Amino acid sequence: MTDQSTPGTLVAEMSHQFDVSRLCAELDTQKIAYKINKQENLSELWVEFPEQVPVALRVLEDINKRQYAIDRQLQGGESFQEQLKKMPVVATLLLMSLVGTAIVEWGFPLIHWFTFQDLSIVGQNLQFDTAENAMAKGEYWRLVTPIFLHFGIFHIAFNGLWLWELGRRMEPLIGSVQMIAAVLLMAVASNLGQYLWSGPSLFGGMSGVVYGLLGYIWIRNKVAPKPILDIPKGLLGFMLFWLLLGMSGFINFFMDGSIANVAHAIGLLTGMMLGGWAGRTESKA
Repeated sequence: MTDQSTPGTLVAEMSHQFDVSRLCAELDTQKIAYKINKQENLSELWVEFPEQVPVALRVLEDINKRQYAIDRQLQGGESFQEQLKKMPVVATLLLMSLVGTAIVEWGFPLIHWFTFQDLSIVGQNLQFDTAENAMAKGEYWRLVTPIFLHFGIFHIAFNGLWLWELGRRMEPLIGSVQMIAAVLLMAVASNLGQYLWSGPSLFGGMSGVVYGLLGYIWIRNKVAPKPILDIPKGLLGFMLFWLLLGMSGFINFFMDGSIANVAHAIGLLTGMMLGGWAGRTESKA
């Protein structure tokens, strides 16, 4: 509520950088009668009933603590071990990606356990089965495991960097359980889309999930802004430019094989839909 005529007690003065929407949502949850007066350089929190002032102060203190933890994390104030504890899903994805890279480089005969469809190595050639046969055999893990396969140092370095940068913003906000669900949806959607587009082939990488995380953060922050979701505009622009450059086919002239552009695009769209849904759900809370 923001009724300017409501009398009350001045509880706090906040800068315009403070996340007032989160404060209002939590005060509404606690059924606190309050008003927000916006001044030129700050916002004032007024509480109507004196007996509700201690509760409002606790809510404000909790928000400040969470904000401090977010700022400390994003500014590098937390140690690497502290950040890992808050991001077990991101840490596991990075570890499994390293395992997938090692299999591609040094254990290639094992790769058929991770591909979207089974394959066999005949001389110097690869012979592909179909995903339909794999699903008929109950090999449902193949819907996800291609995200762990990386083909070269540049591939794992690029995906690992952005997985860390985006994941450390998203997982602390939504929690590890929701993070797992989101990653699985992004992985299945991007892998399935790439298979339906290209047919039986060897593809892999975390890029579909990375673009999914980017889409989630981008849209959710538009619908329900959060400091932890703020990403540099240059990063968003670079990633979208890289996606369009890959879809143009230009990059294929400089590398073996081709980029799984469909996986990237579907991952981005999946993340955008999840981010929009989460943002709308939060804004209605």
